[in-house]
Amino acid sequence: MKFSAKVFLSLLLLLVVRISSLAQVPPATRVSCPDAAQYYSKDSINIVTFGASTVEGVKGLGFQTMLQNNFLNCYTNKIVDITNHGIGGQTTFQGLLRIDNAIANRTGFIVIDMGINDALAIATGKGSIAETVANMRVLITASLKQKLVPILCTLQFVDDRTIKSYVAVNTNIRNLNTAYKKLAAEYKIYLADVNAAMRRDFSLYQDPFHPNARGYRLVSYVIFDAINKAIFDKFLKFTVSQNYPNPAAMQTFIDVVLPETDKINIQIYDLMGRLVKTVVNEYLNTGKHTLEINTSTFVPGIYFFKISSDSGQYNSAKKFIVAR
Repeated sequence: MKFSAKVFLSLLLLLVVRISSLAQVPPATRVSCPDAAQYYSKDSINIVTFGASTVEGVKGLGFQTMLQNNFLNCYTNKIVDITNHGIGGQTTFQGLLRIDNAIANRTGFIVIDMGINDALAIATGKGSIAETVANMRVLITASLKQKLVPILCTLQFVDDRTIKSYVAVNTNIRNLNTAYKKLAAEYKIYLADVNAAMRRDFSLYQDPFHPNARGYRLVSYVIFDAINKAIFDKFLKFTVSQNYPNPAAMQTFIDVVLPETDKINIQIYDLMGRLVKTVVNEYLNTGKHTLEINTSTFVPGIYFFKISSDSGQYNSAKKFIVAR
């Protein structure tokens, strides 16, 4: 097929425009979606974000929109509602004065990212690590009382390369992060380890304190992962997949998702209702389990697998075929 010079130049121009547009697509704009996204038991994801300037956002940048997009990309047909309760410059003590209003009538999760201003104040002789930890305890217990699931963020370092007084601030941040990790373990809540992700990579900062667009995207990923861990632990729905492959030949698999630990019994029956095989009769922990059914000795035909739990909460039955 021959093209005229005019047509050829038009096609070439379209190709250049297409390549140019592709080059402008930012890398890593989509997250890897976890199993929790497939088996979330609620219709909505509600998140309160609470803290100081990192939460409020700086110069038009913040993590909330990125976090919302992470969930919308993975949790299809779910409502994602994120509120921003960040006020720049505030300490944890000032946060105590407004936490009740921030969480009133809210459900779901609360992301608490607060303490850098405390670290700055402590470096000038105001306040102490113990006082900040005590304030954080109140923020956590108030959230738990409201039946929110707290996600506690560690604090990113400040850029101390040129301002030497910030070295002491980072010492305070290290001490606070150590205390925050202990609080997360004590209250059995979830830790979003922002500090471990950002480390001292100051190319992720727009100023000595705050993330730039890349930094905020990283923060959104860390918080996304922490909330997904909470969903996996607390908000899964009981699910039994159709076996695969179906029809089966020598073996087939089923996926079982449990919201909590229970003793599970999985049995295979033929069309006459006769027990052919017991696949599982044991305790399984919370989460997704992929179970293998060896069908090599089965006569070709139609079978049923039935799943039940000792607690009586979980029951399911599905038909499948064996063919060779």
